[in-house]
Amino acid sequence: MSTAMSTEGTSASWLRGDTRKKPTAFLLRALLFICVAFRVAAALIRVLYHVAAGSVLGVARVLFAAANERCLRGMDRAALGCGGFLAGAMANSWRVLMQGLASLMFLCARADEYVRQPPSPLVLTAHDKPAAHPQQVHISTVGRDKMRISWVTDDRSTPSVVEYGESRGNYTASATGDHATYKYFFYESGAIHHVTIGPLAPGTTYHYRCGKAGDELTLRTPPASLPVELVVIGDLGQTRWTASTLAHIGGADYDMLLLPGDLSYADTQQPLWDSFGRLVQPLASARPWMVTEGNHEAEALPVVGFAPFVAYNARWRMPHEESGSASNLYYSFDAAGGAAHVVMLGSYAEFEEGSAQRAWLERDLAGVDRRRTPWLLVLLHAPWYNTNQAHQGEGEAMRAAMESLLYEARVDVVFSGHVHAYERFTRVYDNEADGRGPMYITIGDGGNREGLALKFLDYHKSAHLSVFQEASFGHGRLRLVDETSAVWTWHRNDDEYATVRDEVWLESLASPKLSMAAVGRQDEEL
Repeated sequence: MSTAMSTEGTSASWLRGDTRKKPTAFLLRALLFICVAFRVAAALIRVLYHVAAGSVLGVARVLFAAANERCLRGMDRAALGCGGFLAGAMANSWRVLMQGLASLMFLCARADEYVRQPPSPLVLTAHDKPAAHPQQVHISTVGRDKMRISWVTDDRSTPSVVEYGESRGNYTASATGDHATYKYFFYESGAIHHVTIGPLAPGTTYHYRCGKAGDELTLRTPPASLPVELVVIGDLGQTRWTASTLAHIGGADYDMLLLPGDLSYADTQQPLWDSFGRLVQPLASARPWMVTEGNHEAEALPVVGFAPFVAYNARWRMPHEESGSASNLYYSFDAAGGAAHVVMLGSYAEFEEGSAQRAWLERDLAGVDRRRTPWLLVLLHAPWYNTNQAHQGEGEAMRAAMESLLYEARVDVVFSGHVHAYERFTRVYDNEADGRGPMYITIGDGGNREGLALKFLDYHKSAHLSVFQEASFGHGRLRLVDETSAVWTWHRNDDEYATVRDEVWLESLASPKLSMAAVGRQDEEL
């Protein structure tokens, strides 16, 4: 009773403007004043637009970027329960401002020009179930016929067990696993469970339940032969554009999802890992998600003793041991019964001559029989070829150390993220067009919180190798049709529709029918 009265009195004092009893009120008023100033500036820009429309869009983008940084900061604190009323008021004010500036950018653009999408506020997914209820469920392939089920419970005593079967509610098998927690400053994770189930039949639907509690979920195992459809997304995050990307992916069937780094954009704010896991659960619990790390997964703070990738390794355990890798940061696996071999490289693990990753890659590629495995795919985070102004040269050292290995193995496609745009190159080796080199595709446009990388460099030394560029959010699909042919499509997020903006057929570099004429057809857009 006394606590409630004290709280009510404090709130009343603040509402009356008594800054001596609530010192943060002065800061709040200052921030609101800045917000009003920005709104006035936006109004003035609208007037100036009628006078000098050509230069307004650039000015609006500058203001938008400055406002969005504060908006995201305030929204993070409010959504995560930090900062109380002050953070909530800041978040609301900046959200209104951001929406106004975004609208201004749309108004300033020509009506017949596609408008590059602005950054978007976070979509933070709450957990309102009991502590023992499984959350953040995602699955990944393990070996030829098994699946790893991963989830989190707030109750750290919940058993690590999965019951499953081919009929709803009729669980004919079960498996047990392990769980662990980790700490990061004052944050302690829930119990992170990992259980491997199987053997499982290919192309089969299974119903399962985690921890003997919660809802029944459904998964489908990948097929044991071609065709197989792989969704590829990078730099996903958890914004409204992320939600749009996920909705578009879920709107059409697929067999497996590949993600070349930058998942949650938690960036040391550990509750954002939890929110991200809940956001992607509807898709990640139904089809295997195979991921590798990006720079936003590192979260290293060496001064205070936090090693890199602690949260990522604890939450997103991949089948590295099964592929002979000593690190969760790089591994490989087979798809479609071995018709495709997928290599997930670590841009942020050592890769130079003599490193563990390079030695592992040499062994892994040497073990691929291209007569049995017509498709060889590689994913990594920092692109080796990139004509966007963003992140120039960041993948160059890794390219110099490893590109020859991929070329000699006749890798078909290399996917990367990091750059927040879409770009497709022709087949390349050592900065020259080469019909026997991989096709390079950058797809770091899943919906991240930082916005798009808008500027491509026409004068870049690799510009003549780049055949398609667009700074828009979206996702890609690679359908391996048979042993010789595949089709790649990139789907731009365009309001409620996933618009196909790029499409190209590929011929496997392992195909005995491969000829230079066939290689030349790779860049024919349908």
